[in-house]
Amino acid sequence: MATTTAGPTPGKPMSLGQHILDKGTEMLQSLKPVKQMQQHVCTFALYSHDMNRQIETHHYLTRANEDFLQCAVYDSDTAHARLIGIEYIVSDRIFETLPPEEQKLWHSHAYEIKAGLWVNPRVPEALHRPELRNLTKSYGKLWCSWQTDRGDVLPLGVPSLMMSPQPMGSGILNSELVKSRDKRYGFDSDDLKKLRVEIEEPEWINPKADYWRNTGEGFFAEVEERQMTRRAPYP
Repeated sequence: MATTTAGPTPGKPMSLGQHILDKGTEMLQSLKPVKQMQQHVCTFALYSHDMNRQIETHHYLTRANEDFLQCAVYDSDTAHARLIGIEYIVSDRIFETLPPEEQKLWHSHAYEIKAGLWVNPRVPEALHRPELRNLTKSYGKLWCSWQTDRGDVLPLGVPSLMMSPQPMGSGILNSELVKSRDKRYGFDSDDLKKLRVEIEEPEWINPKADYWRNTGEGFFAEVEERQMTRRAPYP
């Protein structure tokens, strides 16, 4: 499967004055939301409406509490990485409270983790093993807003819903994509898979998640023009 790489983002190079301004504001402002990012996870995602399109993703996680995480998703871990989307991750406890129609938009993480696809680069496996045990029971909703895999140099169109790799059918991940990632970070997903055998499978994975597996249907977002709801004038 060939992957298209987006070219340089349009725009003039950063000036010295802009660099100085950015450094100054960085020193003066707190940037608290960004500083709450505590983990870097590298994994893979598939477009819900076209699972032949598969991408490597880099998630920078902020933990709100034990049951909810929010992630800024980039296309790499370099200084010039593009922000391509967001993912929300909830525990099984929260997922079971969602309406059935909402649950269809989410994917499970059990296979992704057990198969060694979900990794914390440069972090010893033993250190984040307790976290992996919890995440196998979690569900994610990932929207990709910048389709760099098709060569877009800007975030064009509407966001696309993404799904997690699965062990069968069209959800199987391209092995070359995994090998390329593993080589870059110096590990083997197959070895991780063996190490993670002892991580317990969830007792229950809600079939409303990974909706495409049971129905063969994905989701594709479109823009619809509507009459604007106008604000009433101030008194």
